[in-house]
Amino acid sequence: MSKEQTKNLWDLNMALLTQYASFFVSPFGEKSVTDELNSFIRSHRIVNVEKRLVDGIHGTGWAFLVEYGNDSNKSSTGSSQRVDYREILNPTEYALFDKLRNLRKELAEKSGIPVYAVFTNDQLAVMVKNPPKNAKEMQSIPGVGESRVKQYGEAFINFFANGEQLQDEKAELSF
Repeated sequence: MSKEQTKNLWDLNMALLTQYASFFVSPFGEKSVTDELNSFIRSHRIVNVEKRLVDGIHGTGWAFLVEYGNDSNKSSTGSSQRVDYREILNPTEYALFDKLRNLRKELAEKSGIPVYAVFTNDQLAVMVKNPPKNAKEMQSIPGVGESRVKQYGEAFINFFANGEQLQDEKAELSF
């Protein structure tokens, strides 16, 4: 991997530095709070959302903790620059990255959520470069919290523990 490719991967990781916002939505409250939450989610790069039913001084309702990325790739028009992972990853790594994307797609379809809610492409690229062996290593990936590891981590850790995925790709790429 060249120095420029390493720098690009590092920049991807740094772009995932996260921040938090919280919202309290009462089932009997004003619609404006729900609208505010939905607007916030649409306008930010969401890393994770956790919700809990709480009973506190403001009454009973849903408390939402929204983890969102500090996306430095946003341009003034609000669209983000696309990353070509074929430039960042070598052919063997890209083949592994593609298999991880397929696994992510299967998990997302089973859960009925968008693929990026499982793991982002940036997080998959980090996994390709440094495959996690356990939950603690997976949580060290920027933007991956305990909740995601509990929900999806085992499938990805088992994928890497299998060890065959990279060997298969090396065999396919050797002529």
